[in-house]
Amino acid sequence: MNTPILTAVIVDDEPEAINMLSALIDRIDDLEITGTTSRPEQSLSLCLKLRPDIVFLDIQMPETDGLQVLMSLHEHQFFPAAIFTTAWDQYSLKAIKAGALDYLLKPIDRTELATAIQKVRDQKTAHSIEDRIESLERAVKNHRKLKFNTRSGFILIHPDEIFYIQADANYSEIFLSEVQREVVSMNLGALEPLLPEQFIRISRSIIINSTWLTKLSGVQKKCWLKKDNEEKEFCVPEKQMGELKRKVGGVRR
Repeated sequence: MNTPILTAVIVDDEPEAINMLSALIDRIDDLEITGTTSRPEQSLSLCLKLRPDIVFLDIQMPETDGLQVLMSLHEHQFFPAAIFTTAWDQYSLKAIKAGALDYLLKPIDRTELATAIQKVRDQKTAHSIEDRIESLERAVKNHRKLKFNTRSGFILIHPDEIFYIQADANYSEIFLSEVQREVVSMNLGALEPLLPEQFIRISRSIIINSTWLTKLSGVQKKCWLKKDNEEKEFCVPEKQMGELKRKVGGVRR
């Protein structure tokens, strides 16, 4: 069985550093560089376009740094394996906290690079098993009530009861209808992983239950929900519209 080819993007403001790392990567089987940039401001769009398995990020760069690039990728719901490359070791703790898989000091050692790549492969293998388990868990989750923390304890709500969810600072408002709602002591980021696939985050502040989605307009950049004769209209940012269309492909406009 052939080892799947991993793809990588290199982000470093020094072209020489990109060339040196590229030369090392060329010696590694089943790893392909699909893009490089020495302009950090272009790194976000490049990574989102190419969707690599691995992003090699220099930490200290003008205008932005590797930590900020990684945070921006996460904000766009893209979570590649991040390997930081730098001449400075004082940023290692910050890098790990930001979600880095590894941290390589320049000049990069070939053996340490190979070890980092193997970590990526091990992680992907583990995730393939986890994904299958997760799909089973989601199937079970769809048939049970969800538990949400509140200021005084918790509440249990069946997913189909939820109309939409709206951010409220560090809290979230779960709307069962336009007049009935529950305030939970969880922000949208903490709440989102608890929800089954029918829930879609359409903006920073709104998660909709696509069970109640009745209309989607790419021209108006809006969507409409209807539940028990109550209709709700939402604006959808352009960058989220494509993802929303993909997830609810069969919805008529």
